[in-house]
Amino acid sequence: DVGCGTGDLTLAAQRRVGNTGQVSGIDPAPEMIAVARRKSAAANATIDLRVGVIEALPFPDNKFDVVLSSLMMHHLPAQIQLAGLAEIYRVLRPGGRLLIVDFKRPTSRIGRTIITALLHGGLQGGVQDLAVTLAQGRFTAVEAGDTLFPPVGYVSARKGA
Repeated sequence: DVGCGTGDLTLAAQRRVGNTGQVSGIDPAPEMIAVARRKSAAANATIDLRVGVIEALPFPDNKFDVVLSSLMMHHLPAQIQLAGLAEIYRVLRPGGRLLIVDFKRPTSRIGRTIITALLHGGLQGGVQDLAVTLAQGRFTAVEAGDTLFPPVGYVSARKGA
């Protein structure tokens, strides 16, 4: 879980894989990782939680079957997004899946006004832009879609085998 924050999605992933899988979370904020560690301990979950950044993931090549990121990419400038996607590609196993959930670029004036207010100045790009970037890069099977919360969408992709 890249940009795991306080670990809610990371804990959900751990519940999903149970004892058969291993889950890791990374966030640049030590305070967030501290909260995630407390939550993990309270849930008796074994999760590898680390302070770190997307553009320099502290994991070996081909380690993960799945990489998740939720509501984090919109915080990053384009060059860090690109460096982060390259790092995600590196740590995914061949055939591994990437799933990003984030804000969509609004198409209406009211949508832009709301997103600008919520995100204190606007959106660097939307999840739709990430889909285009992934499709132009080395990722395959790129899909983008909507979620039940209209301002948010998803993109999924695979690392080629």
